[in-house]
Amino acid sequence: MSAITIGGDLIHYEKLGRGRPVILLHGWIGSWRYWIPLMQQLHTSFSVYTLDLIGFGDSSKNAQHYDVESQVTMLEQFLVQLGIPKAAMIGHGLGSMVVMQFALRNPDKVARMMLCSMPLYDPGDLGSRVPAGTRQKLTSNDRYSMAPSVEDVMGTDATLANSGSNVDKTVVSGSNSGIYTPFHELPTINRPDEIDRSALKRAAEERDKKKSNNNVLLKTFRNTSAISLLEKCFKKSEPEFDKLRVDVEKSGDNVLPATAQTYEAGEMLDDLRRITAPILAVHGMKDPIFEDPTKDDEEIWDYLTLNQEDVFVPILLKETRHFPMLEHDSFARLTTDFLTISDISKIEIRDRWRRRSR
Repeated sequence: MSAITIGGDLIHYEKLGRGRPVILLHGWIGSWRYWIPLMQQLHTSFSVYTLDLIGFGDSSKNAQHYDVESQVTMLEQFLVQLGIPKAAMIGHGLGSMVVMQFALRNPDKVARMMLCSMPLYDPGDLGSRVPAGTRQKLTSNDRYSMAPSVEDVMGTDATLANSGSNVDKTVVSGSNSGIYTPFHELPTINRPDEIDRSALKRAAEERDKKKSNNNVLLKTFRNTSAISLLEKCFKKSEPEFDKLRVDVEKSGDNVLPATAQTYEAGEMLDDLRRITAPILAVHGMKDPIFEDPTKDDEEIWDYLTLNQEDVFVPILLKETRHFPMLEHDSFARLTTDFLTISDISKIEIRDRWRRRSR
């Protein structure tokens, strides 16, 4: 057993093997321990590190650091203290969210990512939402654009033909998304004393309300426990139940809702699109915690793969529940392919999801 102190918290971790570094991060149910079979498969070629997140397993139960941002900070310091400049990362559930945010904050430190059993939900506006990282012409609205039409911007009486304006205006979506138009066409900004403060407040309240409504994760975790989640994943007669239960019972009080406080369905999808590292997204189609995003339609995968099919590859495992590393016979082979094939879009597996032509 190994441990280091980060920000006053004791962080338990294990390492096995030698070679290029690979980080494994567990989810909401259990601890580092369920990664052992995969570690044994990978250690002949890689240095495999797995750790208990704050509030889980044998790491500190510091409720002030249960949130995802604090977990990301802990992971940053973990890499610094162990002298790991860059690594491939594999996250499961909560671990996938931590890896995502780590990659957004430290794009140069993540070689590639496998994200398993992520909480993916339709925020309700995928038909009109501009996928982060895309460029859209400022023309009539289409299925992937929230951009206003040219008439919305210029006015119905002003036409591009008469105005001489550039017809190839674009909308750039991302962390600094917005509509980019020539300076002289920008709308007039009111003086500070003319700003309707009450309108701004109402808009902010509406945004907060929408974010709250889209926090399906918090609603899922508010009145539940890690044990009850485990009972959904495995029958008590299955050997995995008792193996996981030992560490599930070590989970800190209220760690589940604390890790879900900042979740928002749309932001989760946009963050995935903003990440520059290649992503292999693995999801069990019988997951009882986070149902298959394609259950009703494939709009979520369409949104995530638009113009990114070479760097965002979904793998849907048909007979798998929430723990693909314990349930799927080919998971170790899939992981090895993920770590060794330079172009993840070349990974071949029977259950791979492929974008359909529309």
